[in-house]
Amino acid sequence: MSQRYNQREYYIEGNAARQLNPMPERVERPRRQEREQRSENERVKRNRNRAKAFDLRYTAALVAATIFLFVSCVNMLTIQADITEQRRQIAALESNLNELTDTNNEISKQLESSVNLPEIYAVATGELGMVYPKAGQVVSYEASNPDYVKQFMDIPKK
Repeated sequence: MSQRYNQREYYIEGNAARQLNPMPERVERPRRQEREQRSENERVKRNRNRAKAFDLRYTAALVAATIFLFVSCVNMLTIQADITEQRRQIAALESNLNELTDTNNEISKQLESSVNLPEIYAVATGELGMVYPKAGQVVSYEASNPDYVKQFMDIPKK
């Protein structure tokens, strides 16, 4: 018993320590190695074929996705350019409309200021012989649109 106790306390440090239960080296049979190599070769071939097939499918999917993305980007840029062009055209047309409205207002004011109603009355009554209508000469007519009347035939007498 005392020997066992002494062996337990005895401790060797470093790489020179003796192994208590060394395992024998494993010796493999050459036939088994050959079978494993053959099966590994077959597995490697199958995996290679799968990888090639996967690479072809993956590459085709990647090319299709890239083409779709490229077409989508070109389409988006085209639409964005069209929108920008339309906005520019709208701004130009609005500017043109404002100019025409201002010109129209100016011409209307010039026309209104150039009309002299007393002179027109004097020329109409004096030179052209026009007179105001008498009470029986005025015919009233009601139209669906009071701003505009288009006459296709004579107004009937009552």
